[in-house]
Amino acid sequence: MAEKFYMLGVCGMGMAPLAAFLKDGGADVSGFDDTPNAQIKSELEKIGVRFEPMRPVSADTEVVISSALKRRIGEIKSATNCRKLSLRGECWARVCASRRLTAVVGSHGKSTVSALLAHAALKNGKTCGHLVGAIPNGFAMRRHCPDGERLVSEIDESDGTIELFSPDVCAALNADLDHIDTYPDGRSLEGMFERLFSRTKKAVLYPAGDGVLKRIAAKCKTPSRAVDAGGGFLRANRAMALAAYEETFGESADESVFDDFAGLARRQEILCDTPKVRAVADYAHHPSEVKSFLDWFFARSEGEKIVVFQPHRYTRTRRFAREFAEILGESARQATVILLPVYPASEPFDPLGESGVIAQKSERIMLANPGECLKIISDKLNAPGAGKIDVAAVGAGDFYFAAKKFFGTIK
Repeated sequence: MAEKFYMLGVCGMGMAPLAAFLKDGGADVSGFDDTPNAQIKSELEKIGVRFEPMRPVSADTEVVISSALKRRIGEIKSATNCRKLSLRGECWARVCASRRLTAVVGSHGKSTVSALLAHAALKNGKTCGHLVGAIPNGFAMRRHCPDGERLVSEIDESDGTIELFSPDVCAALNADLDHIDTYPDGRSLEGMFERLFSRTKKAVLYPAGDGVLKRIAAKCKTPSRAVDAGGGFLRANRAMALAAYEETFGESADESVFDDFAGLARRQEILCDTPKVRAVADYAHHPSEVKSFLDWFFARSEGEKIVVFQPHRYTRTRRFAREFAEILGESARQATVILLPVYPASEPFDPLGESGVIAQKSERIMLANPGECLKIISDKLNAPGAGKIDVAAVGAGDFYFAAKKFFGTIK
C-alpha cells in the first residue's frame, strides 16, 4: 500500500523536491501552500501532487511541514487531526537512511554545489538520485533512486534535523555562524559538525583554507581530505563538487563537465540585460556570501550601480547588523545602496532585528520599502541622458519576485 503524505508549505525550496521525490517513489502526495510559487506549483501538479486546503487527514497519512511552520505545530495538529507530524528534515532523513548519501552541508553554497554534483552525475550517466534545494536550469530539482542507491543532497542545519543524517560522504563547504536560533554560537555549531563528521561513514571533505573545519575533522576518526578551493566562490564550488564526485563514484571528473552547467534560479540569475539595464539576483543572505556576491557583481559592472538588499530573518539581522552595515556601507562608495525591510520568514517581529538597525550604523545606506525602491530604479532608468545601469537584487526574501516582474517588462 502506498505511503500517504500531506505536505504543508509544499512549494518551499526544500519541500518541493522532497514532495516530488516521494511522489516519484510511488507515494500518494498532496499538499497546501498559502503563498505558492506558481512555477513550482505547476511542476508538482504535472507529476500528480494534489493541492488541497488544510484539512483533516486519514489515520495513515503523515503530515510533513517546512521548518518555517514549526511555531504553528499545535494549530496544524488540530486542523489536520494527524497521528504523525514530521519536519521536512525528519522525513528526508528517513529517506536518506536507506540510501548511500553524499551530503553537501554548510551555511551557504549548498544548492550550487549539490546541483553541480548532480549535473556531473547526470552528464556522465551515473545511477544516482539527487535533491537540490533550488531550481536548476536544465534539469529537475530531484531525481528519484531506490533504496541502496547513491543519493546526492544538500542537508540544511537550520532546524537541527541535520543531527539525524549519517552520510557516506560529507562535503562541508563552510562553518559560518548563521542559524543562531538553532546553533547560537560557534561552540554549538562546531559541536554539530563534529557529530556529523563522526557519523560519516566514508569521507569528509572541506576547503583547505578553512581552519575551523580542519580542526573539527582532525578530531574525528572518519577519513578527511582538504580540497584546494581557492580562486573565488565560483571556483570553490566547482572544486568541492569535483572532490565530492570523486569520493562518491570512485573516479575523477574533469572540470569541463561543468561547461554547460546553466546555473540555478536566484544564484547570479540575470533578470534583465538590455541596453538600458542589467539586473542580477542572488540569494545571498549571510554577511560572508553577501560580500562575496557583491565583489563578483562590482567586478562585472561598468555603469551606474544600484544594490538592493533585503535582510532575511530578524535573528540574523540582529546578530550581524554591524557586519551588514560595513559591507553595505563600503558598497555605497561605488553604488546607490537601498535597504528593504526584513523578510521575517516565520519569525515574530523584533525591533532590535529590523533593517533600521543596519541603516543607523551607516549614513550611506538608504532605507526604502519595495515600492519606493522600484520607483527609485525606474526614475534612474528614465532620467534624461541616463547610461546603462547595473542592479543587484540581493537576499533570500520575497523582493526577488517583485524585481523579476519589474525587470521582465523592460525591453
